[in-house]
Amino acid sequence: MKLQNVLLALIISSSLLNPSLSLSQDFPVPIPAPLTGLEIMNVGDSEMKLNFHTERRTQFEQLAVGEAIVEYSTLPLYNLYDYQSNGVPMQICQDPLTPDNVHVSVMYSTDPSLSTKTCAYIFSNDRGATWNFIGDVPGVGNSGFPAVSLNSNGAFIIANQIYDLWGPVRTSIHYDQGAGFGVFTALDPPRANPLPEFWPRVLSTYSGRIVFGTSIGISSNDIRRAFTNVVLNQNPPGNFSGYSSYVGNYAEGYAFAIAPNGSIGHAYIGYDFDDPYDVFYRSSTDDGLTWNTATKIWDWDEETNQLGCLRGVSMVFGNNNQPYVAFNTSKLTRSEFFPRLSSQIRVWCPGLNSGVPMLVADSTNVPFYPNTGNVSDAFLPLCRPTIGRASFHNNIFVAFNATTEQTGADTSRYYSVWISYNFGDYWPPPERITPATPLRDWRFPSMSPVSNTSGFTTKVQMVCQADSLAGTHVTGSPIGRGEFVSVRYNFSIISGTSSETIRQKKPDLHQNHPNPFNPVTSITFDIYDDSKVRLVVNDMLGREVMRLVNDEFKTAGSYSYDFNASDLSSGIYFYRLVVSGANSLETGELSATRKMIVVR
Repeated sequence: MKLQNVLLALIISSSLLNPSLSLSQDFPVPIPAPLTGLEIMNVGDSEMKLNFHTERRTQFEQLAVGEAIVEYSTLPLYNLYDYQSNGVPMQICQDPLTPDNVHVSVMYSTDPSLSTKTCAYIFSNDRGATWNFIGDVPGVGNSGFPAVSLNSNGAFIIANQIYDLWGPVRTSIHYDQGAGFGVFTALDPPRANPLPEFWPRVLSTYSGRIVFGTSIGISSNDIRRAFTNVVLNQNPPGNFSGYSSYVGNYAEGYAFAIAPNGSIGHAYIGYDFDDPYDVFYRSSTDDGLTWNTATKIWDWDEETNQLGCLRGVSMVFGNNNQPYVAFNTSKLTRSEFFPRLSSQIRVWCPGLNSGVPMLVADSTNVPFYPNTGNVSDAFLPLCRPTIGRASFHNNIFVAFNATTEQTGADTSRYYSVWISYNFGDYWPPPERITPATPLRDWRFPSMSPVSNTSGFTTKVQMVCQADSLAGTHVTGSPIGRGEFVSVRYNFSIISGTSSETIRQKKPDLHQNHPNPFNPVTSITFDIYDDSKVRLVVNDMLGREVMRLVNDEFKTAGSYSYDFNASDLSSGIYFYRLVVSGANSLETGELSATRKMIVVR
């Protein structure tokens, strides 16, 4: 008996020291410190001699996903530093005015010891079909953790952290002289203090200013770790407004976006004792010089479900100037997370769902596999959502990472990328957009804030890291050959029958909930164009017992109606949705019918 107790104690102590071991799915793991890019690996001789075929690029066949087609192009770069962000990377921008131009910056190293790393600029002038390596930014020295934006003239802006031999890490901003030129001018913000500046985020405004955020190393008992600043004038060395602190998470838990009307949005994860893992949103009408009072859009409740946001927030504005904030939630304590428990992807918009964050993905619509093996990168089963909008129409897209059933030699999970899109406050079940073969660990999806819409089709521009081995080498997993892949999700809001005829997509009529019911149930449907709508309830003999919507004109979106069966007897009933006149070229009717059961 004593021997058994000793063995159990050894197992428990090993679990605490090694996050890859746990006794059960709800066993907590200490939240790891964010990576800084200063890591140097102890690499064995065999790994140093690995031949990674630097000129070879994996070719991925296009994939049919539902009614969409996903295209892939591998960028001309390979990578051994298989880590891009402690949160949601912002690494790709398509020019809304010149949509042929797509810009990407990623962090990479070709040294297995990771002693050298830098940020590459890669450019496409054919909407992501082919790519050209323009150069490293800056051209000499080490750098990392890039974030990107576009000037009003379509020139690329990269903010990254610079590793100086003579001083601490610092934030630097670089802007190109023109689209794809690769001739960058550097702006170096004055130091706020002699401590390191990590993990910048950047956003160009319509007036020519540049808003950026960064994290600055401060004493451990100081909650002012996150800061914003504004480039007032881009003439070198730059004129800056100065650093302004806010109580936000320092591990890349912040994001910026600009609305069509020029308003600036800032979403971030809370940090202090009262608000850890909460999500906040605030806005600015003067290019980030001042901000309104932040709104708490998600509240981590330590006493109830303990669902909070760990390192996963991004945002975009819709074409209607409404902010959309995407974030992941999972069970958290103040110092621990649960990588083997299910997590969720949510989206908040103040104009939808009464301002309550909408559930986009969880274990009910994405297969659940607990994250195992080396979890020192703080990944969850569903995590790191990246969000963007179509240049026209009202669609918002969210892509995110999800575990797969495959594991590596150290039991680390291979990840995939999934996507969903919205019709009003309804989000269809997500779909996987990365291939199962060849086997790759797809991580760190980044989506362009705006993707071009041509006619009725939006080509959603993304870039992902695809590694030959699961897990993160930087945190101790086996070293693999990483590649960067352009992923283009071709989404159409209608199906075309010919160049002369446009056919409306059939409406989606969802199963009522609850079902069976007594006496009230909810009926939800989606329409994909402005339409005349009729929603009726019939009995088993086909007789109409109630008309919920009487040939009313509805704009494209999601709708929900309550049906009260207090005056009806128990039995089977049918509800039927009829949509007509949805398109100027469409004169027929489209319909859908479902069954429901009244129980007394």
